[in-house]
Amino acid sequence: MGRRGRRACVIGLWACGLAACSSAPPPPLPHIDSAAACLQSLDRHHIVYDRVKDWTTSEGCGISQAVRVERSAIGWNRKTLMSCSLEAVVWDFETQVVQPAAERNFGQAVRKMSNAGSYSCRGEIGGRAERLSQHSFGKALDVTGFELADGTVISVSRDWRNKGAKSEFLHQVAQGACKIFSVVMTPNRNVEHHDHLHLDIGPHKFCGY
Repeated sequence: MGRRGRRACVIGLWACGLAACSSAPPPPLPHIDSAAACLQSLDRHHIVYDRVKDWTTSEGCGISQAVRVERSAIGWNRKTLMSCSLEAVVWDFETQVVQPAAERNFGQAVRKMSNAGSYSCRGEIGGRAERLSQHSFGKALDVTGFELADGTVISVSRDWRNKGAKSEFLHQVAQGACKIFSVVMTPNRNVEHHDHLHLDIGPHKFCGY
């Protein structure tokens, strides 16, 4: 399916979601190793993305199954470079965790998820500096906030430690993310994560909720 076709389809599906066309959540994306099969799964779920040529740097960084995602199940604040395998899990996160939490706490859907990026060739921050971060492989995403259908903005840096529905929503989202991602780090982890939720699909396991 072409990029324009994916955009048309996702707009239609988003409108359907706002109209509560179906009360049943969509099935999760499979965790796929094959690049072709992973890309096909993104197409089936009408994710808007561009395929990017894979690469590896002299430091050992780089992305296999590289994609630049413009829109997933939820609109994003920016086009984001990442691995296809990460986007498949992010789609699960959006549909199985984020949207249900928004409906519980606010009675409406999330229309935009903001992130500070995925790919960055560097060592771990706040962990083992000599070990490459999962950001180095496009397998980590830093989520900074959300925007509801009515325009209400929820910020990790501003709302995580406050009381009320926004804080409760963020904590529910982080807790749910621990069931989907390998590693979840929140403002509770350290000062480096004061303004975002770090979500990755690397080989290590940690729930820093």
